[in-house]
Amino acid sequence: MKNYLKQMLPKSLFMRFILILIAPVILSQSIIGIMFFEKYTQTILGIISTRMAGEASSVTRLLDMNCEKEYIDELKKSMNIEVEVLNDAKLQKHGIAKNHQAYRALKKAIQKKGYTSYYIDTENQNMDIYIPSCNNSDIYKISFLRKTLYIKIIAIVLGSGIISSIVFLLISFIFLKNQIRPIRRLANAVTEFGKGFDTDYTPEGASEIREAGVAFCQMKIRVNELMQNRMRVLAGISHDLRTPLTKMKLQLSLMPKTKETEWLTRDVNTMINMTESFTLHAFEQNKEIPAHKNIYAFVSEIAKDYQQDCFSVDISGDRNITIPLKVTTLKRAFMNIIANAKKHSTHLYINIAKMNNNIIISFEDNGYGIDEENAESLFLPFKTENEARTHSLDEGVGLGLSIARDAITAHGGSIFATNSNNYSGACFIVKLPHHL
Repeated sequence: MKNYLKQMLPKSLFMRFILILIAPVILSQSIIGIMFFEKYTQTILGIISTRMAGEASSVTRLLDMNCEKEYIDELKKSMNIEVEVLNDAKLQKHGIAKNHQAYRALKKAIQKKGYTSYYIDTENQNMDIYIPSCNNSDIYKISFLRKTLYIKIIAIVLGSGIISSIVFLLISFIFLKNQIRPIRRLANAVTEFGKGFDTDYTPEGASEIREAGVAFCQMKIRVNELMQNRMRVLAGISHDLRTPLTKMKLQLSLMPKTKETEWLTRDVNTMINMTESFTLHAFEQNKEIPAHKNIYAFVSEIAKDYQQDCFSVDISGDRNITIPLKVTTLKRAFMNIIANAKKHSTHLYINIAKMNNNIIISFEDNGYGIDEENAESLFLPFKTENEARTHSLDEGVGLGLSIARDAITAHGGSIFATNSNNYSGACFIVKLPHHL
């Protein structure tokens, strides 16, 4: 039951506030309906019905006494009723035509006047009361206007209550929407910052929301400073390592060519590639500004540089998806994924699709696949694919897929590796949010 109620309740803050506003209005209107329309109107109907029964009784009594016609006509005019004598007629029906709540009071009032034989016709244009004469030889038909039982105050109270409730609710919705807007702006700013995009945000709204906004701005500054310091330190270390590595490379080039010097030269080149790769990535990650790009065209442009006789790339899927992205950073990530496939296969199949609010880009090759138990280790820094693709003689430095994951995560996305269901090789699936 508790879970069912949670599912029934609205999820958004705006809709919950609306529910909080509407529920008291509905309850208050219901209470008014029960207490006022049920009790008060019954009292008014009783008073009016007693008056109508009294007027009908007075007229019939005068008719029974054969009172002068002029006097009866004057009385009918003052009471705003019509009286008709049905000679030699008998009551065909008894009681009330429609036992409605509005007419029960009139029925009781007629009975209190001592009439046991009567008929109240509520189905005609007028409200007709049939009462037999004292000797039961004739039938008196007393016609009241239907609006006699119509209580004008009911419509006034009901109409004013509904109209005022709607007006005040609309005003509340406007103010509520203005109060929700700063929360949505703060949520969007937090989401954009979490995806690696720095957006302009100024705290606004109520004091509590402003405090949260100021705290977010301070946190954003500290996080940016921390990331920049981290990148600067690591980039500085990578840059400083290039000088001794270059000296070592120069010294090895002057030494006699032996098997040992070839091993050392290859290791030094690997270390130089690692430092250059990380330095370039750190520079791109910090400086780049997002730009809107068509994903299909973006991937096609990258894949074009890898099309060779020994390696081909096929691209399929949605051609109309455009999102903001850091072009150089994400290009480097996709280049690393494609380059990884090129080392281990001869054909790469790329598919682009939109699923809910995500863009799914799958990279499937026709190589020999990966060891899925060690798939996560592919994205660790300085970890080469030959530990997962056991048949490879990989010569990479182990930063390609790590940099790719870092760049994709900075866009608010994710990447994971598995074996392809359609081909013999590996499958790298990149998920990017569509509403960046």
